[in-house]
Amino acid sequence: MKQTNKAAGMAAMSIVVFIYGISYIAREAVGAYLGTTAIVGLQMGIMALLFTIYNLITRKSFRVKKKDLIWILVSGIFGTTLFHGFTILGVNSIGATVSSLLYGFAAAFALIIEILLFHRKKTALGAASIVVSLIGVYILMDMNLQDLASTNFEGYILNLASIASWVIYTFLCDKVPTEYDKTIVLNYQAFVGVVTVLPFALLNPVSGDALLKPEVWGNLLLLGVFNSTFAYFLNMYALKQIGVTLSNLFLNFMPVVTILAALVLYHTVPSSKQVIGGILIIASVFMLDRDQKNIETS
Repeated sequence: MKQTNKAAGMAAMSIVVFIYGISYIAREAVGAYLGTTAIVGLQMGIMALLFTIYNLITRKSFRVKKKDLIWILVSGIFGTTLFHGFTILGVNSIGATVSSLLYGFAAAFALIIEILLFHRKKTALGAASIVVSLIGVYILMDMNLQDLASTNFEGYILNLASIASWVIYTFLCDKVPTEYDKTIVLNYQAFVGVVTVLPFALLNPVSGDALLKPEVWGNLLLLGVFNSTFAYFLNMYALKQIGVTLSNLFLNFMPVVTILAALVLYHTVPSSKQVIGGILIIASVFMLDRDQKNIETS
C-alpha cells in the first residue's frame, strides 16, 4: 500500500513538473497578443474564481485574524502580482527556455537570504552551491565583456526579479500560521493579484478579438486553471506521499520540459552555453539539497 501511494505521489509530481514547464511556453505564446497586466489579471481572476467556488462548496471558513491578514496580503503582492508580472516580462524578453533554466537560481538565492537574514549555518557545500549557481547564471547570460551593451541585461534582470519575488513570497508565507487552510490563503492571495493589477489593466483594455483567438484563451486557461490551481492540489498531494525533498527535486527537471516543448512546438534549440549554464544551475540545487540533508542529520 505504501509503495502504491509513493508511486501515485511521484506520478502527481510528474504532472506538476509538466504543467510548470509548459507554463513558460504558454506565457510566451499569449504574450504576443496580450499585455502583461491583462495576462496576470485574467490568470489571477481565474484562480480566484476557482478557489472561491471550491472553498464555498467545501464550506471553508474565510475568517482570518487581523494580525495575520497583513502577511497574507503582502505575500499575495509578491507571489501573484510581482512574480507573475516579472515572469511574463522576462519570458517576453529572453524567451521561455532561458527563463525556465534561470529559475533554478531560486534555490541559491533563498540560501543567500537565509545566511544573511536568518543566520543559517554556513557550510563549504552550501557556499560551493552558491558559487556554482552564479557561474551557471553568468554562462547562461552569455555576457560579452568586450561589448556589455550587446547583453540583454533587462531580460535577465526581469527574470531575476521574478525569482526574488517568489523567494520573498515563500518567506512571507512562512509567517502565516498553519491554522488556516492553504486554499483559503491562496484565495486571498489571488484576490490581491486581481485587485492590484486591475487599475493597470483598465488603462490597457484587452481587445475582444485577441480573446477570441484559440491560442490566447487556450493558454490563459492553462495558466489560470492548470498552472495556478490544479497543479497546486497535485503538489500538495505529492508532498504528503513522497515528502518535501523528493518533490522539490522533481521541480529541477522543469527546464527539461520547457526545452522539449519549445523544441517540438517552435523548433527552438538552446545554445551550448544555455545548456551548460542550465546544467550548472540544476547541479547547484542538488548540492544545496545534499547540504540541507547534512545539516538536518548533524
